[in-house]
Amino acid sequence: MGIFSDLNKKLTENLYAHGNDLVDPAADLPESVEERVELLMPFVQPEARELVRSQILGLIHEYRNEESAPSS
Repeated sequence: MGIFSDLNKKLTENLYAHGNDLVDPAADLPESVEERVELLMPFVQPEARELVRSQILGLIHEYRNEESAPSS
């Protein structure tokens, strides 16, 4: 059982260290994209800003991944 315990510990440490990269839609976007999205936020209702920001960055991230994927 020591092997599983060690593996669990290492996976947990990695998840804490790099978890944001896995769930943050802006993790691999250039800083200028994030800055431009921030410029839009004054036009969004304050209570919806976090959701809208996340959705916009997610769409940009998804579109960039589709563009960079090799076509068959």
